[in-house]
Amino acid sequence: MFRWAFLFLILGILIWMFADSKATRWIGLGVLSAIALISGVFFYVLDQPERREATAPGVDRTIAEVEEVSRRLETARFALKPADIALLKSSLSPGQTVAWNASGDEQEAVDFSSWTLNGEIKNLSSEHTAQDVSLRARLFDCPAFFTTPIDQVQISRLTSECSMVGQRTVGLYDIKLAPGLTHTFTETIEFIDQIDPRNWRFWVDVTGVTASVQ
Repeated sequence: MFRWAFLFLILGILIWMFADSKATRWIGLGVLSAIALISGVFFYVLDQPERREATAPGVDRTIAEVEEVSRRLETARFALKPADIALLKSSLSPGQTVAWNASGDEQEAVDFSSWTLNGEIKNLSSEHTAQDVSLRARLFDCPAFFTTPIDQVQISRLTSECSMVGQRTVGLYDIKLAPGLTHTFTETIEFIDQIDPRNWRFWVDVTGVTASVQ
């Protein structure tokens, strides 16, 4: 490309030096400029396939990297199931507030607008690390004759004999729970549009889990 540009430059100088009149010079230079322009366009078009071939490997490599990341994310999404996470123990306690009795004395009272959820989970998988875990906490209001202790209650009895008055999803994020290990948690939660339960019970279960991207 540069060789042709040099050649056109030499021809331009020769035309300018040996043309017998200004008109001839300008005509010669105009024709030479037109030829140079056409040649430049021709060589530019001719060079495009080589440019595309030179940049194609980089583009293909980027696409391959994006596809690999997508594949890993999809694998992590379905590598673990809720059954791979065991809920070893859980407790749900209402908050505490200050109230005054009829005599004007200050005393502690139950605050049903805020709850504290404690528990421990274990990764039962022998291969994958759990990155995020989703829990579902359900609050029930049971009749007065329902006397089963909180730690002995069964979900089948809760759904048949009690009324659910609140439900909340709790996310345990970026816990990186390795296979076979346990993780304890404490979360403060609120139940939207909850009524104050008179004889409350609760149930917590695992609803979702995502594995770490390898």
